[in-house]
Amino acid sequence: MKKILYVLLAIVLVVVVAIGVLVTLVDPNQFKPLIAEQVKKATGRDLVIEGDIGWRFFPSMGFAVGRTEFRNPAGFDETNLVQFNEAGVSVSVLPLLSNRLEIGQVTLKDARVFIQTRKDGVSNLDGLGGDKPAADRASDSRETEAQPTVSGEGEVVAEGETATGEKWVISLAGIALENASVSLRDDQAGTVTALDSLNMNLSQFAPGEWADLNFDLAGQNGAMRFSVQGKTSLQLAETLDNAALKNTELSASMTEAGTQLENVTLKLDAFNLGEWSEVTLSAKGEIPDLAFKAEGKTRIRVSQDKANISLQALDLNSDLEGAALPRPTMKVAVSGDAEYDLKAALATLSGLTVKADELALSGDASFKQADIPVIRFTLSSEEINVDNWTGGDAEAAENEEAKPSETANTAPAPAGSATVSEQEPDLSVLKQFDVDGTVTVKRFVAANAKLNNVDLAIAIKNGVFSLNKFAAQLYDGTISATARLDANGSLPVYQISNAIKGVQVQPLLVDVADNDILAGTGNIDVEVAGKGLAESRLKKNLDGTVAINFADGAVNGINIAKMIREAKAKLKGQSDTVQNEPKKTDFSALTATFMLKDGKAATNNMHLASPLLRVEGKGNTDLTEQSLAFQIDTSVVATSKGQGGKSVDEVADITVPLDITGTWQAPDYAINFKELVKRNSELDKRAKELEAKAKKEADRLEEKANKEVQRGLDKLLGDKASDDKVKEATDKLLKGLFN
Repeated sequence: MKKILYVLLAIVLVVVVAIGVLVTLVDPNQFKPLIAEQVKKATGRDLVIEGDIGWRFFPSMGFAVGRTEFRNPAGFDETNLVQFNEAGVSVSVLPLLSNRLEIGQVTLKDARVFIQTRKDGVSNLDGLGGDKPAADRASDSRETEAQPTVSGEGEVVAEGETATGEKWVISLAGIALENASVSLRDDQAGTVTALDSLNMNLSQFAPGEWADLNFDLAGQNGAMRFSVQGKTSLQLAETLDNAALKNTELSASMTEAGTQLENVTLKLDAFNLGEWSEVTLSAKGEIPDLAFKAEGKTRIRVSQDKANISLQALDLNSDLEGAALPRPTMKVAVSGDAEYDLKAALATLSGLTVKADELALSGDASFKQADIPVIRFTLSSEEINVDNWTGGDAEAAENEEAKPSETANTAPAPAGSATVSEQEPDLSVLKQFDVDGTVTVKRFVAANAKLNNVDLAIAIKNGVFSLNKFAAQLYDGTISATARLDANGSLPVYQISNAIKGVQVQPLLVDVADNDILAGTGNIDVEVAGKGLAESRLKKNLDGTVAINFADGAVNGINIAKMIREAKAKLKGQSDTVQNEPKKTDFSALTATFMLKDGKAATNNMHLASPLLRVEGKGNTDLTEQSLAFQIDTSVVATSKGQGGKSVDEVADITVPLDITGTWQAPDYAINFKELVKRNSELDKRAKELEAKAKKEADRLEEKANKEVQRGLDKLLGDKASDDKVKEATDKLLKGLFN
């Protein structure tokens, strides 16, 4: 026993003496010139170790390095690429005897990294890299393939072999990073990102054991200030090829001009590859004209091969407030499942529901990241009321009221100068996405028009927007449409086909235009095309046809039969005796085909038919000014009781020309008396000519008949025909025949 004790004492004595000799005879600072020289050879940069290099002996053997600077080449804004005030590392001595390298806590204080790219493209990182020799690459490969092992509590270990084949086990106790800073400056892009304060502490850890990690950082990116804090428990797999987290909490804040994120937090109960984790998140802040508060939760899973990220039962709710919204306040909610395939760069959303107050959309969607992202969707909604979000008729009325004053206070633009109405919309987005999808809506309201069972299919590809289908039920009828918009030329080109069948016109006009001028069952067919979407071009360059065919209706605001009677009475110097008749003209059919050209819609085949009236018309309306210039000819074609119970026999021979002028909102109807007098003067003259001609023809026929009868009597009576009494009798007979 004494021998063993003596041996141990001898070993301790040798160690103490060795440490004493090491400290006394070996000054580590004498290696600073050698270290600087080797760094200079390897990088071409200067390494300046201003502080002392000192030994550490408790609790393990190691060394500490004082102020150290790794310099930049000349021409950069800061002298040093990397600098720190203090760094230290220690190694346990006795385990070395058992081929164990146990590294103590690594500390680094007041470290700073400055990376700059100048305007000429030169970076202070240039020249630091370079290909390693083949032997080094092979060595790196062997080190990478070495399998780590576990040894002892609270240690990260890795196992490798020396050149002699001996196995070494390496462990790391922990890392402490205090008051570090980083500055990334790109003079070409004009950006600066800085981490002013970075602190991190990783406790002792070992494969299969949990270790605590805490960090915080604060920095600035341009005008944006930000800070992030976090903590988690970390567990490394024994093979170092996997890691698990638990009790993870992250919080961040950010401020920029007009934008403030007061607090964004994320909590993760646990994380392991291939397993579901519970996530909660919250955010509160403001951006220009919008304040928000959001809370949500979901489940997340990363596949074992790290190729897929899945979200399940996403439930995100937000309260919004501000002038940027169509309403003062809104509640927005998003729910559903999602999956992202990293290899395919494809995100899919299933069971998606987006709610904004009473508006709700649900369905499936996908997004594939590419040079031109690919978007696909199938969505549906019970009801969408666009007017609730845009202000509807009230906002339109305010805009209309504002127009006269704005026009009055605005000086005329110089000839040839560009105006807002000449500006084409930016359609570049049509070239940036590949979109194909459908939307179905049970009830849809826009511009106060009410549609049911809307079925919409759209596509965007290569700068072309296609409305492949638009079908809906509209006021007891149907509407179907297709459209195409090509944005590849200097001006966008569009085509629209639209068919409205069996629509009740009056309730549609009342809802859309607050105008009941027309009633009936309407069919409208539209085939138009044009070039340019600026307000002026949209109206001037519109070409095509609009064909209308209305049945069993009425034109409100005008009583054509009454106007005809008034015209007839005026010609006779009289007045119509029927009063208080409704201003309404019934019709059995109303048809017209409008040709769209040069900003006008013109027709020459307007036709209205009713049991009493026939109306033929022609004219045009200016699409820009919304003015009317039509002339219609009206005539009575029946002899029954007219509207109001007035007999129309007396006006059956009158055709009355009417002029329709004014605007769409306030049409003006007036009899064209000049044309009326002209037409009736010509009619009277023609009638007298026909009457004289008829009388002359009748006299001729009567004379001829008399001659023929006389000739017949002469033959019949022979010589007695010249007798006076016989002649008197024949004259009486002839007068009886022709009178």
